[in-house]
Amino acid sequence: MRTRPVVALDIGSTKIACVVATGPAPLAAMESYGLFQRGGRDFEIVGVGLVEYPSQASTWPCDSNVLARAIEQALEATGVTQPLQDAVVALSHPQLLHTRVTARIDLASEPVTIHRRHLRRLDEQALSQALGIDWDPLLLQSLGYSGNGFDAVRDPRTLVATRLSGTFQLIGIPLAVRRVVTQALEAVGLEVEQLRYSLQAVAVSCVEESIRSKRALLMDIGGCCTDLAILDQGHLARTMTIPWGGSIAAHTIAQECKVTWKEALAMSLEGPSSAKPKVRQIMAKQLMVLQKAAHELLRGEALPDHAVVTGRGALIDGVVEWVEMMSEVKSVLGRSPRASTFGDLSSQVGLSPVLGLLELAFRPSVGSPFSFSRGELVQRTPSHPARLVDRLIDRTRRILVEYF
Repeated sequence: MRTRPVVALDIGSTKIACVVATGPAPLAAMESYGLFQRGGRDFEIVGVGLVEYPSQASTWPCDSNVLARAIEQALEATGVTQPLQDAVVALSHPQLLHTRVTARIDLASEPVTIHRRHLRRLDEQALSQALGIDWDPLLLQSLGYSGNGFDAVRDPRTLVATRLSGTFQLIGIPLAVRRVVTQALEAVGLEVEQLRYSLQAVAVSCVEESIRSKRALLMDIGGCCTDLAILDQGHLARTMTIPWGGSIAAHTIAQECKVTWKEALAMSLEGPSSAKPKVRQIMAKQLMVLQKAAHELLRGEALPDHAVVTGRGALIDGVVEWVEMMSEVKSVLGRSPRASTFGDLSSQVGLSPVLGLLELAFRPSVGSPFSFSRGELVQRTPSHPARLVDRLIDRTRRILVEYF
């Protein structure tokens, strides 16, 4: 049973959301069948903080000391005075790696029953062949397993086979970015128990249960980057991050209209329905970046049933309606029901990912907090010796082949 409070942080490029909570479940790797397994235990919120962290996509996070000060301000804003140590963290970044990878392992010469250890071996194989040495995994989501006599099975355990292959959606984070975040957290005395892709938390907190069993386009419009995904029965089946967001649109308005940052921010929130023709023209051009990314994500895919738009960039006037027109599917503004008491709409949307992060953290768990779980990867310690050696050997082999 957990007795100490847990700090949940959503580290964005323009704000840091912090919620301190207590709950009965330990933080560990979850026995997950997608993102939405039932049976999670509730938690009690004891403090909430939301602070601004202005930055640009090309420089975020620019310095661990600057980030540490912003995190410290968010912690102070919660009003919690007791010592805090355990932290669960969600983040995204404009330079995330998104790829789909298929891995295969041999199990035995005769058919054997598939166990958890076989799935972990397959996870390791997928990471070894898809990640470079200067990347670390942020998410490894299984999309289906195949073997002797079965294909595209969500959970192959208890089946028998001599070989096993799996298809995964892999998201990698640059080691340099992860190092800055880790150093900033250590500077304020926090130990990271989980590091997650922010869109996982958004999917849990902002997608209504009636939509979770269907296909949905999920769009989180941040300040300096926007995350998009196709959510298929609780799985992030296809993902993308683009270096565009509400702050970038505001900076463009400030430059082209020769106004201050605050004036440009207010103008950007008027969106494509602004009374100023120049602003309408700029916003229409800016939204074309988002439209191009959404069309690329949906290319070759079945049209989703719904679109869920969230992030503070979703508060730009008319953006949700614009997404509905662009995607040709019903679109809604996504926010957590738990956030309804936390101030204005901007605060509610800003706090929704961190509340989803807590829902993930306090689910029933098995194993170590830094081990693989079935269907997704819960971030482990910063360097995993065995996998690091494998990646070093693989990189050396590639160099030898290319140059000799």
